[in-house]
Amino acid sequence: MVAPTSKPALYQPLGQILVEQGLITTDQLNRAIADKSPNVRLGQLLVRLGYIEQSDLEQALKRQGRIPAMRLHTELVDVRVAAKLGQKLSKKHQAIAVNRIADYVTVAMSDPQDVMAIDAFQQRLGARVFPVFASKSCIEEAQKNIFQERGQGDEDEMSVAKLSEKAYEMNLEVEGLELSTGQHNDNQGPEEQSEILGAKIDERPIVNLVSRILLEGFNEGASDIHIEPRLEDYCVRFRVDGLCYIKTTIPRAWAQRVMVRIKLMADLDIAQRRLPQDGRSQFHVGNQRVDLRISTTPTVIGEGCVMRILDGGRELQNIYSLGLREEQIYQLKGVTNCTEGFFLTTGPTGSGKTTTLYSILKELMSPERKIITLEDPVENIIEGVTQINANAKIGLTFARGLRSILRQDPDIVLVGEIRDRETAEIAVEGSMTGHIVLSSLHTVGAIESITRLMDMGVEPYQLGDTLKGIVAQRLLRKICPHCREGAVPDPVVLRFLGVEQENVTFYEGRGCNRCRNTGFKGRVGIYEMLIVNSDLRRMIQRGASSEQLTEAARSEGLTSLREEGLQRAMAGEVTLADVLAVTR
Repeated sequence: MVAPTSKPALYQPLGQILVEQGLITTDQLNRAIADKSPNVRLGQLLVRLGYIEQSDLEQALKRQGRIPAMRLHTELVDVRVAAKLGQKLSKKHQAIAVNRIADYVTVAMSDPQDVMAIDAFQQRLGARVFPVFASKSCIEEAQKNIFQERGQGDEDEMSVAKLSEKAYEMNLEVEGLELSTGQHNDNQGPEEQSEILGAKIDERPIVNLVSRILLEGFNEGASDIHIEPRLEDYCVRFRVDGLCYIKTTIPRAWAQRVMVRIKLMADLDIAQRRLPQDGRSQFHVGNQRVDLRISTTPTVIGEGCVMRILDGGRELQNIYSLGLREEQIYQLKGVTNCTEGFFLTTGPTGSGKTTTLYSILKELMSPERKIITLEDPVENIIEGVTQINANAKIGLTFARGLRSILRQDPDIVLVGEIRDRETAEIAVEGSMTGHIVLSSLHTVGAIESITRLMDMGVEPYQLGDTLKGIVAQRLLRKICPHCREGAVPDPVVLRFLGVEQENVTFYEGRGCNRCRNTGFKGRVGIYEMLIVNSDLRRMIQRGASSEQLTEAARSEGLTSLREEGLQRAMAGEVTLADVLAVTR
């Protein structure tokens, strides 16, 4: 008779894993087992005895495979989900609800094997619980930040968590969020389903998930929402004040359906997963329209996307709200009083060039003037302005569109960006024939823009005749005013910037709940303002080098971006490290 084979173990005992890894000895394991009481888990006891570190326990649990472990950070926690579980129940069981995907709520627990606690969580949340292990210290830190206590004088205010808890009790899911998705209508009732790869799928949870991501991104002031594939899941990151941080994660099982939903919103081909695609969409928060620019791209581990929030319903800024110094405002107003000429803004992507162009446009607007813009894409609908979306796919390039616009008898033309010789030449020629032409260029500084245009093929005599001014700009993160404190800068930073710290106090942000513990809140612009006077015009016409132009401009009072940044740092608005990072 053949002996029956033994069944493989479902998982290795935790103690055995720790012994095999050489983290504890067999004697230590036996002593811990002997001392263990029924209400204490072995892993926590080994940490308490000092035999292993908390990180060792996390890795052992991951290897065991029975209970997933996570590195818990407050930024990962959906405050509304945490609020529904509630402060009392969370603290009682050393747990915190992290996020909700459809009918599953991920709950981080110091003891994810506590079935009584899991049952209580499921009754409270009205959903199935997916328990994961997290260290006690991380859970307590998250609880502290989510269920923070109010100080005196705030009795009438409720914490965000409390307000969220009330919202859940009143069944407020994503109220006030209306998505515009081309020809697709999401209001098809509870039976809405779609067929993807032959499978019938209820899309309502997916619609709600994408809607929640968009709404929270808008509310947190994100400029971009990144949905990125990883080996085990998809990561959702928000870019706020120029930096990305992780907001939540999406299981890989949901990833394709999320991508399909986003593609439907932007009217993209849902079957195309091997080529990048670009599109646009809108959603409304109350009466405010928010525009989205959506870009998808394939990667080696899945398809990802970026959604840029353009906030097309915002009010245009004027030149006084840009953060310019009084002298710079005076110089800029001199340019806007011209009846013809060429004006540029320059800087990297995301430096606020379009905002500056729009503010100049607002200064120039009047019923007597015909204004046409050509942008890719149009970022803000402006009443009284003819706006055109450039679309290279159908042949409507900047060059072709600009040539057509100049035949429409405009007074002012805004071209979103100069990318090639043809567009540059048409823009300069247009400014020579009685038009005001505004545009942007990607260069590191104002003087460099002049040499770049010459390198593109623009004749120096034409450029000298038409160019009125150039603004080079950057955005710096503002120190959070709620946690700002004096700081001693790194000597290396001081040396690179050529700064001697004498009778000057520099500042940094300590980090608080209002700035997500980053120490920064909001951004401020710094500007290098080059106004072309008669001397500079003659030098440009002669084809002078960038070094010669820089020397002449400096003698006329041009201040560099670095000098502007240092003034902001000395005023306590920004850090020296940020000035060094974005200027040269």
